[in-house]
Amino acid sequence: MTRKDIKVIQARIKEEQKNITELLEELKRKNLFDQQSGLIDDNFFLRGVGSILHDYYVAVENILEIICSELDERLPEGSNWHMELLKQASLEIPEVRPAIVSKSTLFKLDRYRAFRHVFRNVYGFNLDVKRITELVNELPETAESFSKDISSFCALLDQIDQDNR
Repeated sequence: MTRKDIKVIQARIKEEQKNITELLEELKRKNLFDQQSGLIDDNFFLRGVGSILHDYYVAVENILEIICSELDERLPEGSNWHMELLKQASLEIPEVRPAIVSKSTLFKLDRYRAFRHVFRNVYGFNLDVKRITELVNELPETAESFSKDISSFCALLDQIDQDNR
């Protein structure tokens, strides 16, 4: 892998990290974190919040796809590829790369993967306010865990870049 390849991967990851930050800020500006009493049970409102949760997971998945396609040189296929991508990202692949995300982060992210599937496949008026409230409340911790994992992984890319000089 060339220095240029590493820089391209890092730039693409940073762009998705900016997207994640903006999504989190959008929820924060609306004071939606730590809603112990639950979010407003309004279909239109839940569709908006659900869209942000969906977009969060899409950004996460984009990062994992960037890394797995470039370093592993393969992405999962088939009807269950979204879950398989998460599993692949949590694996250390000897002589290729360390795990991208920890098992702990994988379990947190899997809740958003599952929600992404629901969000894309049900009518908005069927969204569950309790589930969305839980996901919103867990999002800061999940995002922090993912961010730490990706930062560690990018530090490894920096080390590879230094070794290639």
